[in-house]
Amino acid sequence: MAEDRGPDVAAVLGLFLGLAWIFFSMRLYVKTFIRKSWGSDDLLLCVAILFYTAYCTSAAVGVKYGTGRHIVNIPPEDLPRALCAWWLCELFYTLSTLFCRFSIAVFLLRLCVIRIHKIIIYGSMAMILAYSIFYFFLVLFQCWPVSYFWNEYKGMKGSCINPAAVPDASIAHSAVSFSADWVLGLLPIALIWKLQMNRRTKISVAAILGLGLLAGIATMIRVPYIKVLALTDDFLFATTDVAIWSTVEPGLGIVAASAITLRPLFRSLLPSSSADRTPDDKPSASPGGYVQTGSTTAYTRGSSRTAGGPEGGIALRDDLAKPDPVLVKYSRGKCRWADSSEEIGFARSGDEQQGGIQVWREVEVRSDEGTYEDSMASMRHSEWEMKKSSKDMV
Repeated sequence: MAEDRGPDVAAVLGLFLGLAWIFFSMRLYVKTFIRKSWGSDDLLLCVAILFYTAYCTSAAVGVKYGTGRHIVNIPPEDLPRALCAWWLCELFYTLSTLFCRFSIAVFLLRLCVIRIHKIIIYGSMAMILAYSIFYFFLVLFQCWPVSYFWNEYKGMKGSCINPAAVPDASIAHSAVSFSADWVLGLLPIALIWKLQMNRRTKISVAAILGLGLLAGIATMIRVPYIKVLALTDDFLFATTDVAIWSTVEPGLGIVAASAITLRPLFRSLLPSSSADRTPDDKPSASPGGYVQTGSTTAYTRGSSRTAGGPEGGIALRDDLAKPDPVLVKYSRGKCRWADSSEEIGFARSGDEQQGGIQVWREVEVRSDEGTYEDSMASMRHSEWEMKKSSKDMV
């Protein structure tokens, strides 16, 4: 049996803390310089990695003073410091995993358009939050006074709860976390499969979104070692495997939560062919024109105000188009935006009899700008009046 497993713990700490910060930094770059937008999921992940850094710092202090070593090999003055560091690790572990899972859940909520999917995510979030709060305070007050946890070996007077309570609660916490990880890991498959992407892109995106499953696997691997969490005479050595897998789980979670936003970065470094473009790719500039199928005519915004489209297509006036690239469809009927059921009137020219052009009335606007993470979100535009005459449109 190894006499000192502290170096093993230190190696895992350095590896996963480094990976977490590398992927998180790339996410920050994408959000700040490429997408130039931040959301609540980004803020939640910021909190998660700060708590994870605090966890790794506490664990490193614990390794310095005795984590991974037999109690007989730890100087008496170092033992309370190592136990205090361990106690802090339990608290920071709970907080980092909570905020990391919340970040992934909030991100997935932005993709959801089906009510049952949102209910599932909200239910998972409520379950994680409720049990994490319970577990946090159980660990915090498992001994009274609180400092008795690490000062018992100094002869301090106090008491702790039933030694089996914390291990049992930890197993239950792991079961809840595992369930949430698999729900949040498998749900993206249902969300992505209906998007307008080719099959290869769907598989790659679903795989990236499903990386959270790895954290769930680490959670279950951790369970068999939790039974030794009760204070024993050789606590710091017996709990070495718990320390290792408690480091792996949130580290993988942060890596997964960061990786799901990095597609714009990879796309900018490795531009794909037009066949691989997805709804979140910006459409390339093209001359204005139209394509007619059946009773529907699709117009695209053009930079020309002359009849310069393909096959004599009609270009929309630039001053009537919104600054964002949009696809506008005209068909007979009423005018309605794609993102709501609001019906609005459509202005018609009073000069139709003098050669003006009659324009069909139903308008559907769809945004093609953004990344895949918000491709399900609809553009909202205010109502504007389009006057149609031979002078306005060619």
